[in-house]
Amino acid sequence: MIQVIVTMRIKTGHMPEFLAACRELRPLVLGEPGCLGYDYTRDAAPPQGMLPSLDPDRITLLERWASADALQAHLGTPHMKAAGARMKDLRESVELRVVESIF
Repeated sequence: MIQVIVTMRIKTGHMPEFLAACRELRPLVLGEPGCLGYDYTRDAAPPQGMLPSLDPDRITLLERWASADALQAHLGTPHMKAAGARMKDLRESVELRVVESIF
């Protein structure tokens, strides 16, 4: 299994528009062959004793793919190309990590 972790900082004031784009995109991605999960997350209050790192402008996307081929096919879909163009002006920064399961 391949997992992708995408951390995005959304430009101040653009979160509602960004989340609307995500709501439209998510069902299309979940319907793709090999997509095992596509979850947008936001910071939550940590358990007592852990240092908080809450950032209201940070969204983390957690993707799970059956294979590298499924991920590659996903990147070339028309809806991903359109979403990338739509979202690029709403994000301040993007950090992407691709990881694979060991166990």
